[in-house]
Amino acid sequence: MKMIENWFSERYSDNLQLSFRIKDQLLSVRTDFQRIDVFDTYDFGKLLSIDGTVQLTERDEFVYHEMITHVPFYSSSIPVRSALIIGGGDGGAAGQLLSLGVERIDNVEIDNQVVEVSRRFFPDLAGSFSKPGVNLVIGDGVKFLRGKKAQYDLAIVDSTDPVGPAEGLFQEEFYRNLKEALRPGGIAVTQSGSPFYQPRALEMAYRGMRSVFRNVRVYTAFIPTYPSGFWSFTMGSDAEFSSPKGVRVGRYFNGDIMRGCFLLPQFVHEIIGD
Repeated sequence: MKMIENWFSERYSDNLQLSFRIKDQLLSVRTDFQRIDVFDTYDFGKLLSIDGTVQLTERDEFVYHEMITHVPFYSSSIPVRSALIIGGGDGGAAGQLLSLGVERIDNVEIDNQVVEVSRRFFPDLAGSFSKPGVNLVIGDGVKFLRGKKAQYDLAIVDSTDPVGPAEGLFQEEFYRNLKEALRPGGIAVTQSGSPFYQPRALEMAYRGMRSVFRNVRVYTAFIPTYPSGFWSFTMGSDAEFSSPKGVRVGRYFNGDIMRGCFLLPQFVHEIIGD
């Protein structure tokens, strides 16, 4: 008798999807904000999906989490001692910042279930929430920012795509409030989607950053389980970005990546109008 195979697929368009053969579906829950699923896959270990899109897998999460933290950390013209993370309910970004020596982290996640699911299925990541210096806040990041003045050296927007609960995190008003929360010389960074399949997300992030920050740069990384494997981040500051000579090596991040991640294909330059 032929064995039945189970698959999880993330659809990129009407004509293309990426499929993962799975051993089991470990969780499926509908929260007040979104649907969360966890699968045990053959090739990538446990996989976290929100509203049908891959958020992380055990095998390649380190790429995303290193790139959204290490690049702005080493680009900063001021010492990074305090940081704000909006989103990041899996704890991966907070853990990377702790490894870099950041002393105080406020992590604001809108959906408590993301945190609880991560604690259950991705404890190595979510364990950062129990570490000294990390303050986990369950709430709306847009509302949390209002009235914050010069409190952080680094602000990270580790969100889902600009639909649903994350839509407000790609608006100009949000970026203005983000800038107000930074100390002079501070840096803000956001994930800005796949340039190939989600050019609108990149364009929105770049346009929003350019409206409030003097200096804005886009950089990219290879993340196998994200749409097209080619992912972008957008970083803004009123200060000049630094060019460090020595960096702490991660599993993906190193000095070559720090220099090369800012080299963009021509079609990406055209998306951002650079």
